[in-house]
Amino acid sequence: MQAIGAALSVLTAAMMARTSSFSADAFCSSPRVVIAPIVTAATSSVLSLPRGGGGRGGGVRGGAMRLNSSAATSSANDEDSPSKSGGGEQTIALATFNLIKGAVGAGVLSLPAGVAAIGDVPRALLPASSILFALGTISAYTFHLLGRLTAVASAESSSSAKGDRDAITSIGQLWDHEVGPSTSWLVSLAVMLMCFGTSLSYSIILGDTFKSLAQTVGVRGGSVLATRRFGVVVAALLGVYPLCCLKSLAALAPVSMCGIVGILATCVVMTLRALPGGAYSAAAAGATLNHLSSLPAELRPSFGVTGLRGPRSPLVLSSMIATAFLVHMSAPEFYHTLESPTLPRFGTLAAAGFGGTAIISAFMMAVGFLTFGGASRGMILNNYSATDAGATLCRLLMGVSLLGSYAFLSNAMKKAYYQIFHRGEEITDRLHYRTTRLFVSMLTALALLVDDAGFVVSLTGAVLGSGLIYIIPSFLFLRSTKRRIDDGSLPHTATLRAERWWNRGLIGLGTFLALAGAYMSVINSFFPHLL
Repeated sequence: MQAIGAALSVLTAAMMARTSSFSADAFCSSPRVVIAPIVTAATSSVLSLPRGGGGRGGGVRGGAMRLNSSAATSSANDEDSPSKSGGGEQTIALATFNLIKGAVGAGVLSLPAGVAAIGDVPRALLPASSILFALGTISAYTFHLLGRLTAVASAESSSSAKGDRDAITSIGQLWDHEVGPSTSWLVSLAVMLMCFGTSLSYSIILGDTFKSLAQTVGVRGGSVLATRRFGVVVAALLGVYPLCCLKSLAALAPVSMCGIVGILATCVVMTLRALPGGAYSAAAAGATLNHLSSLPAELRPSFGVTGLRGPRSPLVLSSMIATAFLVHMSAPEFYHTLESPTLPRFGTLAAAGFGGTAIISAFMMAVGFLTFGGASRGMILNNYSATDAGATLCRLLMGVSLLGSYAFLSNAMKKAYYQIFHRGEEITDRLHYRTTRLFVSMLTALALLVDDAGFVVSLTGAVLGSGLIYIIPSFLFLRSTKRRIDDGSLPHTATLRAERWWNRGLIGLGTFLALAGAYMSVINSFFPHLL
């Protein structure tokens, strides 16, 4: 790790010689559309920093930026605030596209491994699909729940004595409104850890991608240039670190289109390979396009060896599924950027967006599993041969997309870190680069030690996904409704009582999935014989 840090220090010195002082707008800017799973959701909701220029909380001073001490004032002077225009410009169709684009990403490529944890027979897809659609329905409910709470909190803020406050556009502001700023560090911590876990899985995937691409261009397997660890280091030094040091991420917005093309291309290639007589089927062993002979034994399709496993095995998949639906941190912004935002329209968005995400995820989960069965890796593209031109194209597109997404994740992670450990301090160039080196060094070192992206996705989904999807929205709902019941502004009807009990149950479900899912993720990855 010291060697990695030294190399990054050299790169830092070169970049600092070419860069000027911070701009608050540059550091805090994030695209209005969702860039990658979790990325913009985290960026837009990280107890946001004040926009430069005027307003509350200070701005740029002497080439540095001061963090606002209150998350609730994050966008108090943003001229583009939806609350000042009566709604945003996103139609339901565009918002649905952005929601699906934000949810369906690299994480969906881990789902076949989740099915393989249940069993290596095709009927394992039945419980797997049932779990996916059930959790997808609950995720849509809690996403819509955050929209309802946003509408209430925004109305209360605009009608209060402090009527100059902006509409609630982040979950951090929503937490401040219902719980208070003294515990807002919990949201920052959740976002920081979520971004850290997702970044770690990206580092692992990038290492695998570089390794496969090196083999494709003819680098021999025994060469250090064709190893996963070499790919991790090269990606960190030449791609991840320079991009994470950028002060403005506006130029990286087009990578979202690369991600979309990558997912579509991967879907097409995986479908073709899963067809009867495809390039990885035993029936096509003598065909020109058959790639089985180029795969090691552990990556070749495997069916019917173990059958269905025990009743605990679906917990691995349920943890992975959490990352496939994790866009809840951007729910308040989705609500306010929706054209003519109303709860019925937001409900339509939630139903269409999560329904589309569930269908795409289920399809890719199925075609990946039906191709490789129990041999499905934590990153399904790793199963495909380095001689497979279609898979190589998919790896290349996904690699470019992940590099761009990494920068957005890093931006959100650092802002959350500053909010916890440097609140009220000026964010200088020195602190910015030092923090970037710290995170990139830690992530690179861990990626050299951990080689299973599926394990990281599953563990992150179990602990953080469960908290952000099931626990936090339900907790905020219970706090909000209790407060309004107590002050007489909300009738305590039988329907409301039932919904409050339902949300108490979701908190219990989230706690169970977090603990049991994390346990099963470890068992499945390191002690599979215990399943």
